[in-house]
Amino acid sequence: MKRKKMLVINTQVIAFGAALLFSIGVLSAATFTVTHTGDAGVGSLRWALTQANVPGSGPDIIDFSIPGVGVQTIYPLSQLPPLLDTAGVFIDGLTQLGASPGTNPPSSCTLMIEVNGAFAGASHGFWILSPNNTIQGLVVDSFEQHGIRIQGTPNGTYNNLITLNWVGMDPGGTIIRGNGWNTARYWGGIYIEVAWDSVGFAFDNSIDLNMSSGNYAEGIGISSCPPGDVFQNFVTGNYVGTDYTGTLDRGNIHDGVYIGEGAHDNVVDGNLISGNDFEGICIVGYPPMGWDSHNNTIFNNIIGLDINLQPLANTMDGVSIGQYGNIYQGGFATGNIVDNNIIAHNLHNGVTVWEHGNDTTNCDHNWITQNTMYNNGGLGIDLVDDGVTPNDPNDPDNGPNEELNFPVINSARYFTPQTIVDGTIDIDTDPTQATVEVFQAHVDPSGYGEGWLYLGACTPDAVGNWTITVTGLNIGDDVTATTTDMNMNTSEFAQNVTVILGIQEGGAQHFDTYALMQNTPNPFSSQTSISYALPERTHVSLTIYDVSGVKVSTLVNKTQPPGYYTIYWNGKTENGVDIANGVYFYRIATDNFNSTNKLIIAH
Repeated sequence: MKRKKMLVINTQVIAFGAALLFSIGVLSAATFTVTHTGDAGVGSLRWALTQANVPGSGPDIIDFSIPGVGVQTIYPLSQLPPLLDTAGVFIDGLTQLGASPGTNPPSSCTLMIEVNGAFAGASHGFWILSPNNTIQGLVVDSFEQHGIRIQGTPNGTYNNLITLNWVGMDPGGTIIRGNGWNTARYWGGIYIEVAWDSVGFAFDNSIDLNMSSGNYAEGIGISSCPPGDVFQNFVTGNYVGTDYTGTLDRGNIHDGVYIGEGAHDNVVDGNLISGNDFEGICIVGYPPMGWDSHNNTIFNNIIGLDINLQPLANTMDGVSIGQYGNIYQGGFATGNIVDNNIIAHNLHNGVTVWEHGNDTTNCDHNWITQNTMYNNGGLGIDLVDDGVTPNDPNDPDNGPNEELNFPVINSARYFTPQTIVDGTIDIDTDPTQATVEVFQAHVDPSGYGEGWLYLGACTPDAVGNWTITVTGLNIGDDVTATTTDMNMNTSEFAQNVTVILGIQEGGAQHFDTYALMQNTPNPFSSQTSISYALPERTHVSLTIYDVSGVKVSTLVNKTQPPGYYTIYWNGKTENGVDIANGVYFYRIATDNFNSTNKLIIAH
């Protein structure tokens, strides 16, 4: 479902780019065509940028018509002219013969213009100092500084669109040719920022459908330096840290996406962010000046997996709020939202929230909601980055997210086809203004989370008791939960509780349908349990088969009355012989019902 959402966003961005191109085509005063790969003279990229900077001519177009077969590489010998004309320019690499965005960019792009900074000295690839520009369809690599830099100016740098580019990779989309290799400071791929030595404003810019990988610092960076301001920018549908297929690790040396130094109200939506050597996404402030990076939204991203949802870890956290790798604990990140992402297989935590010691409120109100988390190396959610933070009576502590107490789950009882989960919260704000979110747990070694399937949410009563009825669970599944208080602080995950059979009044449960539950544990080494439900008296056959369909063992072969049954199997044949590790199937057959599930033996 989330990948489909990403494709919807991509279609919207392509439509936006097409509309912008049409608008420019109608109003354009001039089109400047790049006709050769040289760095000077009429027809060069440098010449075209210089012409487009002439003020008063209206929005211009730079297109490409370089003779020859295959990718055409332009090697600037110094900094290319920054974009200065407030009317803007549309730089369109897709006009070169053979170039195409394909149907699912960036993975489907064919790009035929490379701008390679290997001989450009201390320079950026493209340097934007004006509004209303578009850079589209280029390979930008090997520059000492940023591949593409959108820099805030006193009058505002806004309405710029960076789309369908490959930044930091070769024209084939698989070989790293990173930007930012002058490591005197953190240069990287695509940046929206305010310079330290000038006051500027950068807002309403969009970075969409690019690949930004293999760069020295971040793949995509958004940073502010008050009294300047960077806000309300959009990062959508990009591959950050992978190759163009979205399957190979081509991580940026630091974070995938960085938001810092007081940048606020930015949106990171629908991106693939994996394979990076620090955090997948980092939001951090700047404590010496009290700059708070706030109200940023991280939504609908895939973080720590490839595009096919196979493991492709970020080396540290999936999302870090208040902490930059293991080298800078900055805090000062409040009111951020982490919503509806897939965050899995990252080598540290799924989400870390860390507060600087300057005060007790600089990393609060961070809302972590409805995410899918599993197989991260640490916790799903870790406040303070120190493992499970125990609950304390009345919840007086005041660390990151106020170190909000997690819920206590009392029970999870299965009444086919529903499960009733109930528990309590003990927090220092009005419990009736809090929300408890319940998840099916993907059990981690801590026993607290991770929440990999969002099941629903409920509101506690005045003394903190809560109950929710959910569907989609089976006996033997584990559940966990989080609390979010009235101030939008989200807790760590609750201690897991296993779903058990619920007994109705009268001592027996009535089953309306047949059911075959998933065995638990799975995989197993010495013993597993298999449960099933019968709504009527019937003959039952429960049999184990190998992947070739050969019968391994018959566990049940008799007539049984209606009810709920659990059978235990020790991974042996009927003659008591251990069977080999691997995948097997168990099948139930009755007079009116047949079903098969998979199990795994790992001795």
